[in-house]
Amino acid sequence: MSIDYGHGDDLHRYKQTTFKANFSSNVWYKGTPETLTNHLKEAITSIENYPSPNAEEIIELITQHHQLPPESVLVTNGATEAFYLVTNTFHSSSVTICTPSFSEYELASKVNKLQMEFIDRKSINTHQFNTDIAFICNPNNPDGFENTPEEIAQILQNFPNTLFIIDEAYVEFTSSSISCIDLVAKHHNIILIKSLTKLFCIPGLRLGYVIGSPNIIQKLASHKMPWNVNSMALHAASFIFKNYNKLYPDFTTCFANTTALKKQIDNIDGFKVFSSNTSYFLIQLKQPKAKELKEYLVNNYQLLIRDASNFRTLNAHYIRVASQTPKKNQLLINALKQWNF
Repeated sequence: MSIDYGHGDDLHRYKQTTFKANFSSNVWYKGTPETLTNHLKEAITSIENYPSPNAEEIIELITQHHQLPPESVLVTNGATEAFYLVTNTFHSSSVTICTPSFSEYELASKVNKLQMEFIDRKSINTHQFNTDIAFICNPNNPDGFENTPEEIAQILQNFPNTLFIIDEAYVEFTSSSISCIDLVAKHHNIILIKSLTKLFCIPGLRLGYVIGSPNIIQKLASHKMPWNVNSMALHAASFIFKNYNKLYPDFTTCFANTTALKKQIDNIDGFKVFSSNTSYFLIQLKQPKAKELKEYLVNNYQLLIRDASNFRTLNAHYIRVASQTPKKNQLLINALKQWNF
């Protein structure tokens, strides 16, 4: 039985609670674009038919968007399916997993019997990689730690026998320019995993894609089941890429809100905010009471945060918060000031 380290946004566990704000999820805080929602309403009859087996029409739009050859893209049922496809393709081999980070790297590796090596996420520039594959979340979840494309390129060059899976699910959620997409054409040992669900707030649809060399994409595709992406998700992807610039969120205000929220929380006794350029961030508590604080905020203020104690290498001293609107952020600040350790 696999270990469940859990995920954020566990609203399903609080069906009797009407939340005033959800700080636990890293998706775009303003919600799904109304034009996208309306488009999906009009497309509902598409569920009467099977979707395309390999999302060919979306691959064409993605390759046009990124100016890539079509054989270098694979569409997946969210980024998580991509992690399982990779580990299944490399079944029973070896993997390096950076910690703390997204639990599905470990869970997918465990299911597919990979020999796992765990290293500190911040040590990758000095680590000697000798495993078959390695997962790097960039920017990292939950702490926002990031590497530049130049640093990643050096790692690719130094360790050509390791395939590096760069998870860029949150690459738009940082004020830094760190996407490694230009490295794909230059290095054979890299794949990028991208997510549309977080950027356009459609996590319920599950929509992501993999970018890599044609040889690697072909290998991954041989392990993918047909019709892995449903009709509504395909309609969403089509609408997004045809209207990408109009739908793309404006992060300027979001980053300003985040900076203000970090400063205010860091000034509250008992809370230490970790520096990052992302719209989400890790907080260390003076006392190991992450679970208690989470329940306190749910029960007394109808606010939801991420208990980060179930990330490997973290403990009950840690929570994660994703910035919301100034009004909602203030609700959290006021509540945290009332918390008695």
